[in-house]
Amino acid sequence: MSILAILGVVVSSAAMIVVLSGFSGLKNYSLEFISSVSPDYKISSKKGKTFVFTQEMQGYLAENGFYYYKAIEDKALFSVKNSSQIVEVRAVDEKFPRKNIDTILTDGGWVNEGGVVIGWGLAYDLGVAVNDALNPVTFYSPKPGKGQVFSEKDILRSRKAVVSGVFNLNEDLNSNLVFTDFSFGKNLFDLKKDVISSIGLYESSLNRSKINDLSSYFGKNFRVEDKIQQNNSLYKMLRTEEAAIYFIFSLIVVVALFNMFGALIMMVLEKRKNLKTMMVLGLTKREIGKIFLYQGWIISLFGCVSGLAIGSVLLILQSNFSLFMITPSLPYPISIEAVNYIVVFGTVSLLGFITSLAVSFYVRKSIPQTAQQ
Repeated sequence: MSILAILGVVVSSAAMIVVLSGFSGLKNYSLEFISSVSPDYKISSKKGKTFVFTQEMQGYLAENGFYYYKAIEDKALFSVKNSSQIVEVRAVDEKFPRKNIDTILTDGGWVNEGGVVIGWGLAYDLGVAVNDALNPVTFYSPKPGKGQVFSEKDILRSRKAVVSGVFNLNEDLNSNLVFTDFSFGKNLFDLKKDVISSIGLYESSLNRSKINDLSSYFGKNFRVEDKIQQNNSLYKMLRTEEAAIYFIFSLIVVVALFNMFGALIMMVLEKRKNLKTMMVLGLTKREIGKIFLYQGWIISLFGCVSGLAIGSVLLILQSNFSLFMITPSLPYPISIEAVNYIVVFGTVSLLGFITSLAVSFYVRKSIPQTAQQ
């Protein structure tokens, strides 16, 4: 049996577990930052961008001990130094948990009255400096109404602000999301009293029964979304990428098993006379085929277990000694998860069994019928 056939299974199994664990680490790293700006549950209207946050709603949330904050979310034109870009403005009140945003701030501080916090991508693209009172940023939002337009003031509402901080989340949010205080957002979009866009709940311990009660209270005109539902497109993208990586490395395993298949076939051809002798001694084609079936499957299992062991050593070394770095200060994140080991072991075992079954079928068909006489 060629040592290369065994090494192929070992290397492909080790590569598969290392890559899947690396992707899991990157996924968890990305979702950790997203969780900083996404509440555990979000209540919003299905019929429009805003709704009236009534005294009854406030009383219900207070009576049931919900920790919540109010938010206003809408698009606006962000302009500074003759450069502009459409952004999503997220105005939050004083109950927004600052500890969540403090973990992702890279410069400056959190929003103050009349101040805003932007992503570093937006700051870099438009050349925005922190606490630059000489060059404040300007937000423009459209005015509803009819009639003739004589100037931009007839169709746009504007507000000026100073950037108080810069955050770092991901490429998309860094270039499109802007945090402001609640009163600034209400003035920018000219909303009436008690009109808001959403309610954010920071209650990760909520059970399904309590969520159902919450949904029942607000009714069919409102949606109650968890973090996955709020960032559905991101989660779909990550699942798609993970599936693509899995299939790519499954193909690598298939290629390695083809090597094992070829080695077993060569063994069958070399031992053809010995196989005839075994049949003369009383073994049937089916029993001889089982010998190669078990041999191929044992090789697959041995190679898979050895590959998982080698991959685990590499993952532990990366976790403890940061062998590979994304930046000089950021090691490549990895996440050692049981599900990845189960997926790799199941994939290699199944594909190895199918390959061994094919060899067994070839053996039964290749032995001359006269050998049984």
